[in-house]
Amino acid sequence: IFYQLCAAASRGCDDNGTYHFPQYIKEDDVRPEALDLRAFASHDQFMYLTRSSCFELDNVDDVEQFERTVYAMQTVGIDVEDQMNIFRVVGAVLYLGNIYFRHPQDNSEGAEVAPGAQDAMRRACELLGVQPAALEETLCYRLIRTKTENYMKPLNIHEAEDARDALARALYGSLFLRIVHRTNISIGYNDSVKLMCGVLDIFGFECFKLNSFEQICINFTNERLQHFFNTFVFKCEEELYRKENIPWDPLDFPDNQDCVDTLQERRTGIFSMLDEECMVPQGSDRGFCNKIIKQHAKNPRFGIIKTEPSWFTVNHFAGPVHYCSDSFLDKNKDHLSTDVQECIKTSNNPFVASLFREHLHRGEVDEGSSSSSGRGAPEPAKKRGIKRPVTVSSEFRDQLNDLMNKIDTTEPHFIRCIKPNPQNAPDDFHRLSVTEQLRYGGVLQAVQVSRAGYPVRFPHRDCFDDYKVLAKHAMLRSLTADMDARTRAHKLLEHLEEDLPIPKVQHSAYSWAVGKTLCFLKQEAFEALQSARLKLRSACAVKIQAVFKGRRERRSYVYLQCCVLQIQALMRGKIARMEAQRRRQDRAVRVIQRVARGFVQ
Repeated sequence: IFYQLCAAASRGCDDNGTYHFPQYIKEDDVRPEALDLRAFASHDQFMYLTRSSCFELDNVDDVEQFERTVYAMQTVGIDVEDQMNIFRVVGAVLYLGNIYFRHPQDNSEGAEVAPGAQDAMRRACELLGVQPAALEETLCYRLIRTKTENYMKPLNIHEAEDARDALARALYGSLFLRIVHRTNISIGYNDSVKLMCGVLDIFGFECFKLNSFEQICINFTNERLQHFFNTFVFKCEEELYRKENIPWDPLDFPDNQDCVDTLQERRTGIFSMLDEECMVPQGSDRGFCNKIIKQHAKNPRFGIIKTEPSWFTVNHFAGPVHYCSDSFLDKNKDHLSTDVQECIKTSNNPFVASLFREHLHRGEVDEGSSSSSGRGAPEPAKKRGIKRPVTVSSEFRDQLNDLMNKIDTTEPHFIRCIKPNPQNAPDDFHRLSVTEQLRYGGVLQAVQVSRAGYPVRFPHRDCFDDYKVLAKHAMLRSLTADMDARTRAHKLLEHLEEDLPIPKVQHSAYSWAVGKTLCFLKQEAFEALQSARLKLRSACAVKIQAVFKGRRERRSYVYLQCCVLQIQALMRGKIARMEAQRRRQDRAVRVIQRVARGFVQ
């Protein structure tokens, strides 16, 4: 939306900065609008949009995409006034990025808005509907409250920049939640209705050359979702085995709970130790890394890199990922103070004020009431009520817990999508890309879960018909006709287990089981039976082929023999005729010679 607005303002507006919608799309139900985009300019005028060299996409017109965004807003019922309010908040975010600070003349440890950034401050405050002096004060100072008095603590330049960026993120995040809320209203979403159908599009596992705080949050989400998938499959299998009344061992199923605990365990989890380090005076990224290395030195899910003291490794379900702890503390701290929040809530624009009042709930929370802990023991009652500041990771975990609690109440269905190549081109299979998707998308883990327990199952009659060829004839003759299919299948598998080298598997006394309606085989037993049947079939096929080939060769020999005799008869006849012709010629020659001699004499 940032680049779309900048492109529309620089290429589609008239001299007064008004964009007349529509100019590109020709939908029948589109409603013309006049949008005031004077607050926007070319993307290179905004600091947030110049931090990347990629500002346009191939074959994508940002102005056309802007019109489609406006048309989508009309579709979900966002009127022109709210559209302009949304654009004002987006513009305020861009102008906040253009604000920079300097040291005051009388305080080298403080910060104030630089004279060159006063225009950006004024434009941002106009769009937000707040006073520039009030916003500057909340960005450059922090109110410290004690039991007896309150005083203003000046922030240094780095802290002021963090507060500015935190405000920009909070505005954009609250705006996103507001649009989602409005979209839910447009489709008739009702919180009181228990029946729901939702689609969860997960992040996807991430493993880059440099993995930081963002990657460990995303991969933690994938660990939780994978654990949910494992638990779901486990429950389905447990219900089936109980219904079929067959023995099974829960240890057969893979479990990544230990990895989840490594990340979220109360007090000793990586996220908990990160939050603790953020509250420690003079806490550092190196100190955080050293503490988790010491805490998890013997944890099989955790590893260290001796050549990189600021790196650590987490062995996820999709494989090990190396994380660089640099900037972990800065990214985890929530630099949005309550002073900034209160300043935005006093905006004379009701839309802007409602963003923080309705969609932003940050501040100190009760340590004992936090839902972001893992399976660790609860805190003692005397320690409950301790206030702790909200961090990015704690807020992320709370949101993730809310999501998982909602998913737990649903009946899930899983869809795994694989792209054959990064370019989405037809008839192009990129092996490396597909392999990474299989690994990082949890498909290989899903296959491992599916293979656990008794992955092969079929009805009693099919089991008996498929594998009776492996049994001895005496055993087959002992099975009477009045036996039911379950008994016949059970006796057959008992006989085959004694006669064939069916391997034993870990955690289980049997590698097969016969239920009420189905026969269950572990993968090892299925492969052994299939291998034995394949060898028997191959041997039988060789015998059949030998008989067929012998018959075919004999028929071919008889046919060739007849052909040879026919050819020989033809050749002998031809030779005989040639000999007879020669003799007739010799006789004619002698007659001619005799007549010639008589004439000469």
